[in-house]
Amino acid sequence: MRTYSATAISLVVHKYRGTRRLAVFFSRERGKVEAVARGVGKPGSKLASLVEPLTLSKLSLAKGRELDHLTEGEVVNPFYGLRSDMRRFGYASYIAELTARATEPGLPMPRLFDALQASLEALEDEATPEIITWGFALQLLEQLGVGPVLEQCANCGRSLTGQLCYSPSVGGLICADCRPGESGVLDISGMTAGLLRCMATFPIDRLARLSCPPTSREEISQLVRRHIEYHLDFTSKSERFLREIEASDNPLQDGDEQG
Repeated sequence: MRTYSATAISLVVHKYRGTRRLAVFFSRERGKVEAVARGVGKPGSKLASLVEPLTLSKLSLAKGRELDHLTEGEVVNPFYGLRSDMRRFGYASYIAELTARATEPGLPMPRLFDALQASLEALEDEATPEIITWGFALQLLEQLGVGPVLEQCANCGRSLTGQLCYSPSVGGLICADCRPGESGVLDISGMTAGLLRCMATFPIDRLARLSCPPTSREEISQLVRRHIEYHLDFTSKSERFLREIEASDNPLQDGDEQG
C-alpha cells in the first residue's frame, strides 16, 4: 500500500472491529483523514497515544481501498493542560467535534489546521476559553464559505450603524431599516458587531486580549450557535455540557433559552 506522512490532530475516535479503532484526524497536508488503527484496544499499544482525541502528532499512514491505516507516529503535543481542566476540555472537545463534522476528507485546509492548533494551544492557558472557541468557529465558517455577513447589512449591503439584529435565514447582521418580521431575530449591539468582526479576522492567539462584556458574550454565543445550526445543520453532542459550563461561568443560559 502507498504510504504518506501527515502532521495531524486527532479529533474523534470510535471502536471498530475488535481491538481496532477508527480515528478522525485533521491534518495540515490533507485536511480530514479517517484511518483505522490496529490493536489500540490491547495493553501497550504503540498507536493508542496517537489516536487519543486532542493530540498533535506526526503520523505515517497507508492508503487503503476504503479507509487508510495508521502505521506509526510520534506525539508532538498531547495538550495535557486541556485534560486537567474540564472547562477547557469541554470547549476543546466542541472545537474538535465541529471540525470533524464540518469538513470533508481529502480537502487540504492549512489555514484551518493552523487555527485549530492555535486554538488548542490558547485553550491551555486562556482564562476565557469561550472567546477562543467563538473565534475559531467564526473562522471555520468563513473558510467554508458560510460565515455570517459582519461588515455590512446582509440584506441591503449598507454600512452597519445603530441597533442591529441577526437572522440565520438572511445570513448575517441586518440594519434597523431591514429588520425582518420573522421570529427568532437576535438583537445585536454595535459593540458586539465590532467584537464579532475581530473574532472572525484576528489571529487566534490575539483573541485573549479582547474585552467582552457579559451582554456581548450572550449575543455572540447565541449568534454563533444559531448560525452553525442553520448553515451547517450541526448540533453538537457537547452542547449540553457547554451550556452547563456557560451557565456556571456567566449568565448565558437564560438568554439562550429565550432565543
